[in-house]
Amino acid sequence: MMATRGKGPYTFRTPPAEPVQFLNMSETILIVDDRVPLCESLQASLEERGYGVLIATTGKAALAAQEAGGVDAVLLDVRLGDEDGLKLLPRLRAIDPLVPVIVITGYGKVESAVLAIKEGAFDYLQKPIHMEKMLKVLGNALRLSALERENRQLRGGVTLTTRSPRMRAMLDRLARLAASDMPILIRGESGTGKELIADFIHAASPRAKGALEKVNCAAFPESLLDSELFGHEKGSFTGATAAFRGVFERADGGTLFLDELGDMPPAIQAKILRAIQNKEIRRIGGSGNVKVDIRFVAATNQDLDAMVLAGSFRSDLLFRLNAATMAVPPLRERPEDLVPLARELLAELAPPGRALRFAPEAEAVLQDYAWPGNVRELKSAVQYACTVSTAAAIGVADLPEQLQQWTPAAPALGPREASERALILRILRETGNNKTDAARILEMSRVTLYHKLDKYGIGNAAPPGT
Repeated sequence: MMATRGKGPYTFRTPPAEPVQFLNMSETILIVDDRVPLCESLQASLEERGYGVLIATTGKAALAAQEAGGVDAVLLDVRLGDEDGLKLLPRLRAIDPLVPVIVITGYGKVESAVLAIKEGAFDYLQKPIHMEKMLKVLGNALRLSALERENRQLRGGVTLTTRSPRMRAMLDRLARLAASDMPILIRGESGTGKELIADFIHAASPRAKGALEKVNCAAFPESLLDSELFGHEKGSFTGATAAFRGVFERADGGTLFLDELGDMPPAIQAKILRAIQNKEIRRIGGSGNVKVDIRFVAATNQDLDAMVLAGSFRSDLLFRLNAATMAVPPLRERPEDLVPLARELLAELAPPGRALRFAPEAEAVLQDYAWPGNVRELKSAVQYACTVSTAAAIGVADLPEQLQQWTPAAPALGPREASERALILRILRETGNNKTDAARILEMSRVTLYHKLDKYGIGNAAPPGT
């Protein structure tokens, strides 16, 4: 059944036969738990902080509320009377995968938490629930969900989804930076998605209605890059049969993305610095200056600080372009994202009419591979597997040769072990690598924790004093 309360502007029906209407609220939280007193206690606390609240005491009511729409996040107890909340989790996410689900699990039930994260839960809370921690997790979930929805609208279904705490923090910061007009430098290895982040910055900025112009500084020789950036007048050089507006002019009022910044020749660096300082450019062969109003986003996979010391990159240009810096972690440092991202790419790239999935042994290889080419390499590998696979389940033999021949530093992990490894890494980060605190939170002895650290190849696994 669905609990009904008349307090405040929120209405709850038993069960909802039509979309539930809420007034004067920004975000609605669905609490799924069979214990009504606990639900009402959580509801009162959330309403005090401006949230709308919907309560479902059965799986059927929870699914009905989710299908009715208007739910922004779900708090789901893994024990729902005689029902299993973990079995309800994928059904809730299937209705709207962008609604974050936070599971509530009994104290010490680490296995339930691991399974929940594996099934797509945003995070988990242990009983007894600490209100401030719950509000922090809920706030993070809602912010990331809003980012994902906005990005899906802007990118035609491509989302910046992640389960990595490090990536979540980066995306949260990205949302704030995107709303400003300051230059942003995106650092990261090749294939980590720096251009996608530049797309998001522009689309989420006040300049979204303006143009987003992109230029790859490594793709042009110096003479052509000069023209591509600043344009030229007719007859200014051999082959200039007409006047040409460069990307600076075309990006006026919008955003200019300078990719592969470290490959920019020194002479072009000097011209760009002047353009940024004076907010004007001059076409090749031109006699007058052209005013431009541009927001700059740049990206590099090189160590620009080292290049400055070596004299191959201008320090004053770097200072102009790195007012804010966004470091995109490589895929190998986001183990929580590997299999979910591979599944997402599989759904996107599978041929029409084919329902493909990865066999567990294939997912174990994907999880353990080092991915030097990052997301770009992962997408290529998934596309290859989609093409060569003749069965519904993609096996190891369907993966590219370099994955089949990959020799891991440790035994390949199954999905459950990979989830447990990711959970341990996360707890270690949250505790500042304090093994004693991590073991307490994970409800295991320090000896067990060290065995798992050794098993999963996580850092220096030998306990102190042994």
